[in-house]
Amino acid sequence: MEINPLLQTEDGRLIALDAKLNLDDNALYRHKDIAEMRDFFEEDPLEIQASRYGINYIRLDGNIGCMVNGAGLAMATMDIIKLAGGNPANFLDVGGGASAEQVRNAFQILLGDGKVRAVLINIFGGIMRCDIVAAGVVEAAKAIGIKIPIVVRLEGTNVEKGKAILLNSGLQFTVAGSMKDAAEKVVALAN
Repeated sequence: MEINPLLQTEDGRLIALDAKLNLDDNALYRHKDIAEMRDFFEEDPLEIQASRYGINYIRLDGNIGCMVNGAGLAMATMDIIKLAGGNPANFLDVGGGASAEQVRNAFQILLGDGKVRAVLINIFGGIMRCDIVAAGVVEAAKAIGIKIPIVVRLEGTNVEKGKAILLNSGLQFTVAGSMKDAAEKVVALAN
């Protein structure tokens, strides 16, 4: 909770003139009365859609869509895009168990932003194997019919199998070897 400004009257009373309250969404199931106060007209429609899919998404002003698993990796991905001269269009964390359905939902959200000119998928396959993620990315891309460039950077368990799935998919994925390589490639493709 943030109270700003807080006023102290001459007789010593404290009055909150304005306040902001932020609640952890993970606890809302215990507070249905508070959840019912959610005002969808005050939120970005893509952020609402993402919340319905259980995807952490925040829209930004750039033109490079980001799909990442893990908040720390998402932050690092956005930073390296900026260092390469680009601008991220979003923060999107698909989570540790990125199924084909979750990837498809994430693509729909990314493509719902008309400013997105290219997508960078940056996945670390620790819990989730890279080959399973790659198969999900291929399945989702085919189902949706994506027409913008997609750069994929995979690292972790079964990374070579994952890269092979992408390269043999018949789709025009750009497979990157490192985060720096991925950022440089996606910035060039977005421009």
